[in-house]
Amino acid sequence: MASSDRPILIKKVKKVQGHGHHGGAWKVAYADFVTAMMAFFLLMWLINTTDPEQKRGIAEYFAPSSVSSSTSGSGGLLGGTSLGDAEGAKGAGSNSVIEQMA
Repeated sequence: MASSDRPILIKKVKKVQGHGHHGGAWKVAYADFVTAMMAFFLLMWLINTTDPEQKRGIAEYFAPSSVSSSTSGSGGLLGGTSLGDAEGAKGAGSNSVIEQMA
């Protein structure tokens, strides 16, 4: 066979645009929803199975009265002030605390 006797083959390639994979973001949203619903139904079940005394104990545990009355994060003796010679906003506060203790 000569090269002119071979049949001519035309290859057509179809390009798929935008109708393929749409992503999986809906799966994340669905998993979050299912997790929230499971937590909600567990909460409802636990509320139904506890007696009033247990509910009162849980309410006292989460009551804001058990929060520390200290306004500083340390809650210690000096209440977050420094002992050294500090210049700036904290300078006057630390000196007054040291003088009160002496």
